[in-house]
Amino acid sequence: MAKWRCTVCGKEFEGDAPPVPCPVCGAGAAAFEQVRLPATARWRCTVCAQIFTGDAPPVPCPVCGAGQAAFELLEEAESAFVRDTKDKFVIIGGGLAGLEAAKAIRKRNRTAAITMVTAEHHCPYNRPALARVVADGASLASLLLEPEEFYPQNNVTLAKDTIATAINPAAHTVALSTGQALPYTKLLLATGATPFNPIRHTHGSVPVKVLRSFEDAMDLVGYARGRRVLLVGGGILGLEAAIALRERGATVTVVEFAPRILPLQTDEAASAMLAGRLQALGIALHTGLSVTEATEGGVVLSNGATMAADLVLASMGVRSEVSLALAIGLNLGRGIVVDEYMRTSHADIFAAGDCAEFEGRVQAIAGAASGMGAVAGAAMAGDTGAPYRPFVPATAYEVPGFSLFSCGVVSEEPAQEIVARDALRGSYKRLFFNGGALTGALFVGENPGAAALRALAEGAPPAKAVQLLV
Repeated sequence: MAKWRCTVCGKEFEGDAPPVPCPVCGAGAAAFEQVRLPATARWRCTVCAQIFTGDAPPVPCPVCGAGQAAFELLEEAESAFVRDTKDKFVIIGGGLAGLEAAKAIRKRNRTAAITMVTAEHHCPYNRPALARVVADGASLASLLLEPEEFYPQNNVTLAKDTIATAINPAAHTVALSTGQALPYTKLLLATGATPFNPIRHTHGSVPVKVLRSFEDAMDLVGYARGRRVLLVGGGILGLEAAIALRERGATVTVVEFAPRILPLQTDEAASAMLAGRLQALGIALHTGLSVTEATEGGVVLSNGATMAADLVLASMGVRSEVSLALAIGLNLGRGIVVDEYMRTSHADIFAAGDCAEFEGRVQAIAGAASGMGAVAGAAMAGDTGAPYRPFVPATAYEVPGFSLFSCGVVSEEPAQEIVARDALRGSYKRLFFNGGALTGALFVGENPGAAALRALAEGAPPAKAVQLLV
């Protein structure tokens, strides 16, 4: 099937022939051009920023679950920068940021040594997809970011079950739990983050768990069925875990400290619609509360009340892992402070992903980790042609009978807005504007995906952004 682009409004359509007139702007046949796809197309998920190759995008996205509308075809030129050396690149961390850095280095340097150090027993995998493991027993193989053979094929040494215990910047070495001192020319800290869990618990109290690793997910699979699970945290990851646990046969109650669930990705109307759907699926919701302590039979809430539970799952965000950086005196904020090339305050040391802070923010989302890792790897190899630009946050979330897409800032009242509701179709659309430019978009019932993100990145004025509502 061919792909056609309207040169007037920029919209793309699939079909044996272009739709005439253009359904968006009314342009005639002469305005259309055929989009020529490369032999092996590259597709970016605009929600999580992962890149995939193939004749068509993988739907749903294997990383974040976004649908087809979230994918865009990449047409950017490949980097012409090549500098083959005998340098030694060391990456501490086995996640998305570290892997993207390794790829970026190898693309530009075919002879240097690349070592990734990870405390886990597995190759880098999709942490955002861990809820799938809980819900339907998805295998580790289905979560891998790259197959195991990728690493030897690209001459990347993956040191599993290994902890980096200290860094010696003067000697340019990393001390490992194996007793080895690993030399480096350039070092990347991609140490990620650790779950934030302030819930007090003692011996004899109900278990308090987190969902951050494949082992965590498998632990929940073996424990959840028939149990009463109290999930603390009403963000995206918490709600995905709640649905997964419900599908696994648990009785699930969600406690959220904010006045509503998904406080950052929704407004009050969309949050209420989602809450109603979750309750219809059998998930109990309590907002404006937190859990202070786990007890033998359940928990104590912030209002002093008690609630029975067999298991507590904490999903209250993460904190950047900065212990190695702290020990050598790197500049820190909430994370390791980096510049637009992911350079830290120490020469030859870079940071990327959930542990890195750029322009005063730690985004701690997959899209940012991917972008940071790619920029860091390029800069470590000597290519500073493409500085990092903050990743526009986007959320695609679906539960049975409900779909949500949001991007930009949607949790604050805008200077201007356009709202469209369709009670019969159950859809709700809201565009947020400040200074005459689009700053956020919220859709319940459909997913405009890449189109909304492009309009947001361009700061589209109301007259142009309104096309998203068509």
